[in-house]
Amino acid sequence: MASSSLRTVEEIFKDYNARRSALVRALTYDVDDFYSQCDPDKENLCLYGHPNEAWEVALPAEEVPSELPEPALGINFARDGMNKKDWLSLVAVHSDCWLLSVVFYFGARLNRNERHYSSS
Repeated sequence: MASSSLRTVEEIFKDYNARRSALVRALTYDVDDFYSQCDPDKENLCLYGHPNEAWEVALPAEEVPSELPEPALGINFARDGMNKKDWLSLVAVHSDCWLLSVVFYFGARLNRNERHYSSS
């Protein structure tokens, strides 16, 4: 689902859940792979959770302004200067904040009728 096509509260919630699942998997199940991708010698890296439940460590988007709010920049720099568990906790906190900013970004684009939640 393209991010610009999120037109209901339900679609935004589904997008949030998928992105969150991706981030949780990166920080738990795939932690060794995630840790190795965050090389401090590379440029400013970000952890992205995608709506298809995939995660990615990548450079920030080059388009300005970006389509979505950007996650925390430079997560890789503090990796070797901190205890691994503390560093992962720090990345998790930044990831939670990013998820909320994405949800609010999508929610702010809804009109009054689209913001109505239907429990049907």
